[in-house]
This record gives sequence, structure tokens and C-alpha cells, in this order.
Amino acid sequence: MATSTLLFLLLAGAHGTADDDTTTNTIRLPTDGGSAQQAPTTKRPWKCCDNIEQLPEKISPPFWRCNDELEPSQCVAQCEVCQEAPGPFPGPLICSDVYWGADPGPFCTPRPWGDCCDDAVCTREYIPICRCVDKVASCAAACKDCRPVESSEPPRYVCQDQFKGQPGPMCTPGTGK
Repeated sequence: MATSTLLFLLLAGAHGTADDDTTTNTIRLPTDGGSAQQAPTTKRPWKCCDNIEQLPEKISPPFWRCNDELEPSQCVAQCEVCQEAPGPFPGPLICSDVYWGADPGPFCTPRPWGDCCDDAVCTREYIPICRCVDKVASCAAACKDCRPVESSEPPRYVCQDQFKGQPGPMCTPGTGK
């Protein structure tokens, strides 16, 4: 009897009462945040994007989504579909619009290795810290620590700088790991 009473009290406390206004908004389902998908557009909805994602569909040109976190006014001004970013609620918004085109646009924050990277090494954090270990003929102008690759002919270099954020799109599509 005591066990069933204790179980009942725990369940009642977990779900709250009908008059408890704080429990009505605590469970969020994926469909609650306006996560409806819009048809891809050929006009880029963003001016620049640091957290660009190439969607997995194998088409040419590819589909892109910008996962930069935006303030509500920014998201509403430039996107058709805004949804809450992963993390604590309420949080910043991300634009769920999908762009269909060859060029996803420029980065907002330039990467030290340039606009693209085929061989990135990143931490597994929500906002990763990345390095691009591509062997190139010359490092980008923004690279502060450019080192030569030993015994490479012709001479090749690797930018050793780190960047907090996604490494950006690949230079040579289809060479991903």
C-alpha cells in the first residue's frame, strides 16, 4: 500500500496538476517549434553563413542550409521558416530554409585556410574547434601558422591555425570521409 501511494505521489508530482500553469509548456515536441520544411529556393536567404550544412541528397547543384543561430528579428526578416536551435528553451533561432545552388555564399567569419577544406580535423563539441590539414601550394593570406610539409615535391604547405566553428564546404565535392 505504501509503495503504491509513493508511486502515485511521484507520478502526480512529475505531471503537475490541471491548475499548474508551469507544466503545460515543459514538454516540447519536434512539431511544436514550427519545424515545417519549405521547398528549396534558388535565391539564397542568407547574406553570409558560418555554419553551412550541405544536405545529404546526392544532386547537383546540392541543397544547403545555414545553421547559424539568429536573434528572432533577424530570422523572421530573412527566412521563411525559423525554428529553435538545439539546446535550452527558449533559445536562439536557426533558419530552416533550404537553398538549392552551387555556391552557398561567403562565410561571415573568414576561416584561416580559406573558403573550403577537403580534410578537416574537428573536436566533437556543439561548436567544434577545427583545423584544415589540406596540403596546398600556398597558405591563404589569413593563415598565421603556415608550415611546409616535409619531403613534398612540389613544395606543399598546411595551415596549422584553429577555427571555432564548422570548417566550411569541401573544395572537391565527393571526397568526404
